[in-house]
Amino acid sequence: MSPGTLRWLVAAALCSTAASAAASPGAILRYETGPAYIAQNDGRYGTDGTPFEASDVGQQRNLLRGERASVELVTGRHRIIALYAPFSVDTQLTVARDFQFRDTLFPAGSVLDHRYRFDGYRASYLYQVVAGRVGVELGGSLQIRDADVAFASVDGARRDNEANIGLVPALKARVTLTTASAWAALEFDGLSTFGLIGDTSGALYDAAVTAGFPVRHDVDLYGTLRLLGGGAEVPSKAIDNWGNFVSASLGLRVRLGG
Repeated sequence: MSPGTLRWLVAAALCSTAASAAASPGAILRYETGPAYIAQNDGRYGTDGTPFEASDVGQQRNLLRGERASVELVTGRHRIIALYAPFSVDTQLTVARDFQFRDTLFPAGSVLDHRYRFDGYRASYLYQVVAGRVGVELGGSLQIRDADVAFASVDGARRDNEANIGLVPALKARVTLTTASAWAALEFDGLSTFGLIGDTSGALYDAAVTAGFPVRHDVDLYGTLRLLGGGAEVPSKAIDNWGNFVSASLGLRVRLGG
């Protein structure tokens, strides 16, 4: 069983358990998928690391497939949301000049396999400040960042990677508009450290515009346009990474209980 399949099985099990436990107050299950594009992905790893961009490592040659799964528990004006959002891209490139990644030097002319994985596990809380046809919800999120960036020469002679797990807090807001035949939502998660946390500066933002309509009782079809971005500069670890990813997806929303 591949690691990706295992992660999805775990996520599905968590969503199923949470939905079963929430049958009384109500739950909303969502799954969406569609094309994604890496608009920006600038990186430098290691004190003497070579700076590189998405185009340098072949990340803009093709569209990728993005996907998300979430379960939202609803009780009165309170919402608790668990989200799983995997993101991974593998490319191959030939370096024209010597390329330094962390402590490893890849000589000019080396053919490299590059892996960029940035999976997100996010828990959010929202409070419904305004109810009705136009709804406003405010709250916060805590995301677990599971990242792995690696370069390896195809001949197996050299390989290095930067892997880390971190917690990323954010503020969250959602505004919804509901009519008899359709609905729309503007949702935003975001926060910046503004350089106030030690020597680290960073930010996270996830902005989405969604529109949907019911296809049967308690089942909606929806489409989403999304901008996901952020990054961090961590001098103590000699890491500097900043990215912007855009996506368009189709999804299903299923309402249970309530």
